[in-house]
Amino acid sequence: MALTHIDHIKIDVPDLAAGVATYHRLGFDMHAVGAKAIARNHDDFLELKVGTAGGISAIALRSTSQAADQEAVASRGSIPYVVVTDSLQPRNPVASQHPNGVFKLERVYVAVADLSTAVKEWRRVLDLPEPKMERGSVIMADMAVFQLGPAGLTLAQPYGPGPTADALKNRGPGPFQVLYRTKSMDAAASWMKDHGVPPPARGVRNTGEHAMLVSPAQAHGAFVGYVGPA
Repeated sequence: MALTHIDHIKIDVPDLAAGVATYHRLGFDMHAVGAKAIARNHDDFLELKVGTAGGISAIALRSTSQAADQEAVASRGSIPYVVVTDSLQPRNPVASQHPNGVFKLERVYVAVADLSTAVKEWRRVLDLPEPKMERGSVIMADMAVFQLGPAGLTLAQPYGPGPTADALKNRGPGPFQVLYRTKSMDAAASWMKDHGVPPPARGVRNTGEHAMLVSPAQAHGAFVGYVGPA
């Protein structure tokens, strides 16, 4: 039994058509699937659904044994916005290339008020390994990064004004940002400019890579980030 990947991220939108239009403007190849819409990569996907909260409402972690892991996690407690799945990859096509050049989930970020306490809780409830500690220069937060397959599940405590502090103030603790790796930052920026999205904020990560960040006002309550080559 093990939690191996971040399978998908779920974002609440006011209505599905509005959500699809918004994320199309951000450069995602969206497909309607019943009462939700999906943008697939090869090993993860983004899901939009109608909800009143707005922003990221769930992080789905892939398990090698769903029923056993669900029972084990429940026996240790719960984290409201984390679900365990055996990979519910939808059947709609994987994009040959999203217009924004995105090809994989890089990280999802969860704002916390006390990083040390949150790390202990997440490790106990989800049985995760010891995380890597980093300091985020774009989101202005001290971070604990649990690496699950190709993507990082990141707990973030703000050390100064910035996206993490804004998320805690406006939404309280919980998931607030998703970061995608793109084949071309310029292609993503060009697509968004051509579709009326204000220029995303740009910064340099603690890794030295350049990144850009779409504000929640442009993404139905979620920060949406891109990282990759020019």
